Amino acid sequence: MRKLVVFLHMSLDGIVEGLKGAMDISFVCYHEELETFANQGLSTCDTVLWGRATYEMMHAYWPTMLDNPEATAHERNHAA
Repeated sequence: MRKLVVFLHMSLDGIVEGLKGAMDISFVCYHEELETFANQGLSTCDTVLWGRATYEMMHAYWPTMLDNPEATAHERNHAA
């Protein structure tokens, strides 16, 4: 049996989105420490389960990073 790790964004009203809508997460201060934390957590996973809206966003975005010459090392690693 595999270990289940839950990483959940939540709020008191059940909505996690920025001022411009659900996919506007510019309010998240994504800095080096948070990137390191996320990479460490994801490096131990072999399966990720998302909700429909998050899946659609990720599915459209991450495959484009593999061949994007402007992608950062983090983006290429995360997309692989």
